[in-house]
Formats: sequence, structure tokens, C-alpha cells
Amino acid sequence: MKLTILALASILSFSLFAQQTNETITIGTDNRSYIKYLPTGFDQNTESLPVVFILHGLGDVASNMAGVGTNDIADTARFIAIYPQGVQNSYGSNAWNNGTLLSSTVDDVAFIDALITEMILSHNANPSRIYVTGFSMGGIMSYHLACNLNDRIAAIASMSGTMSTSDISSCVPAYQTPVMHLHGTIDGTVPYDSGALPSLSLVPETMAFWEGVHTCGSTPDSTQIPNTANDGLTVDRFVWTGCTPNESLELWRINGGDHIYFYEPVNDFTEANEIWKFFYKWTHPNPSAVSVNENDANIQLHLFPNPSKELITVTSSHSTPISIIDVNGKVCLSTKVNAGKTTIDVSELEQGVYLVQSPTGYAERLVIQ
Repeated sequence: MKLTILALASILSFSLFAQQTNETITIGTDNRSYIKYLPTGFDQNTESLPVVFILHGLGDVASNMAGVGTNDIADTARFIAIYPQGVQNSYGSNAWNNGTLLSSTVDDVAFIDALITEMILSHNANPSRIYVTGFSMGGIMSYHLACNLNDRIAAIASMSGTMSTSDISSCVPAYQTPVMHLHGTIDGTVPYDSGALPSLSLVPETMAFWEGVHTCGSTPDSTQIPNTANDGLTVDRFVWTGCTPNESLELWRINGGDHIYFYEPVNDFTEANEIWKFFYKWTHPNPSAVSVNENDANIQLHLFPNPSKELITVTSSHSTPISIIDVNGKVCLSTKVNAGKTTIDVSELEQGVYLVQSPTGYAERLVIQ
């Protein structure tokens, strides 16, 4: 899994330009990292673009996922690409906290939730067009987010990652999230239809769950993708009709395919291309631009000491994301504070005057000496 993505990232690394940046955001006491890609010529004053989150697999890193070609699609299709970085689980492998036995223990739902808010506040992202995809464990996490950020995510796509059994037993999505699943039939890492791993479902069980969510009333229509590559594989595309909404559930079955990322010309199709075609069709009908706590108009912030040099203590009436913004309107730091007191390191900020602002518009003046 990791080696396959790494090799492809090296081949396609020419697509990475200056609009790709390494970023951090603080979630509680955790400093989390991610890669952000803004499409060529991006102007947040004239565009309100979709955001696509791309999640890496177990033991992998965000930079490998950023090298598989999605950025090229972002330039032409006009969306912001975000590559979050997982943290190590108890076995020392980069992972996601997605309800499986190999999960990490950090709050990854809060991480993605804060990043969605950050993209909306800082880059005028379209809150009705937030999408999540991932490979292997990142795909499993995509399903977990469809359950736990159901009011924010418009559609998901999972590459070679099935739903956790804990999510199948507990997920009750109010919004019927459109789902695309792509999986090889001889996947030796996440099995397709036999020999399920502990805490993971098989592909038929995952699809059956979403058939129920979408109240699909018929068997799926099946078509075969043109067999253009000399890879010994064939691809069947299943689209469920009679669903709510219609054709909101797809399965791409790669017959003879293993646990790899599929791309042209080696294979008959490129996963990133087909996933974007699926995402493009869907918008969330009633997205939450900010989480419930952030909607409280009575948020109050107090900063101490102020002026400051290294650390400030923020006393807040509610848990809320905050942004520290300079006089030019640039967001210099984004984090989340808890109700009560939260300490923030501001030592890397240059001397000057800043605003500490919550999503409700409440702001306090901060002086850095």
C-alpha cells in the first residue's frame, strides 16, 4: 500500500507548485499538520470553491497522497485539495481514529471539523460542497466522517477501505450521504467478500448498509469500463437506481485487483478522476457551516497577558475555533479553544497588532511585543 502510493507520487511530483503549502492547526492540546493545495489563480474574493479532503492509508504520509495527481484535477475543476496527516497508533504507524483495532487515539473528527471551518473562514470555501476520500484506512475514515460529520460532508468515496463494524452498528445518518466505493476483488489487505478482518466489514456488507440508508429499491445497473490497459484486470461499475437521492450509490469492482491505487495508463481508469466526477454531482442540501457551539452568538473571549511575547491564556465562555489575524487580514494562526482557559503559543508571531476572532465575528485585540 505505502510503497505503491510512494512510487506513483514520485512519478507525478512535477504537478506540485508553489500553491501547495504545509500547514498546522491546534486541536485542543494537539498540534496537527496538513497539506493545503490552492488551485492556480485562486481568488477567494471571486470564488467559493469546493474542498476535497484526501486521507492517506495506514503507515503512510500526507505528502505521498499529495503526489498522485489530484492537484492537477483541482487546477482545472476548481477545488481546494486538503491532505491531512494522521498520527501514530500504539503500533507506531500513522493512522486515523476510525473505530478499527488499528486506530489512533486522537480526535480526528474534531481535526477534520476544524479544517472545514478553517477553509470556509479563511478561503471562502463553499460549505455545501465538502467532500472526503481516502485510500485503505483513509477510506475507512471517510465512512467514519460520513457518520460523524454528516451535517457537513456532501459526499464520500472510499478506495480499498470498507466500513468499520462499529460504524455499521451505530451510524444513523440524517443526511443520506452519496457514496462511491472502489475495491479490488483479490485485495490481500482489506478483503473484498470473504475473510473479513476483525473490526472491518466486507464490501457487500458496506454496500448493503448504504443501500438501506438510501432506501434503494432495485438491484444496481452494471456496466463494464472499457478494457484499454494491458493489466489483466477488468472493471465493473455498479450504480444503484431507485435510491434517495437517485444514483447516489456506486461500486467500482476491479476484478483481479489487489490493494493498490489504480491509475492510467497502467490501469483502465484513474481513481482520482472518477471520484471527482462523482463528487461534482452532489451538494449538501443543508450544511452546517460551523458546528453547534460556534453558532452561539454569546461567545466572549479574554486574553492574558496582553500585550504578550510567548504565551497567552484565552478564557472563553464556549468551546470554539479562533483565528489570529494580522492587520492585512492574513490568518496567522488557527486553533480551537475550550470553554474555560486554553494556553496558546504565540512566540512565532511578529511584533504588531492582531485580532483574535471567533466564527461568530466576536474579536479581541492582541498586541505582540
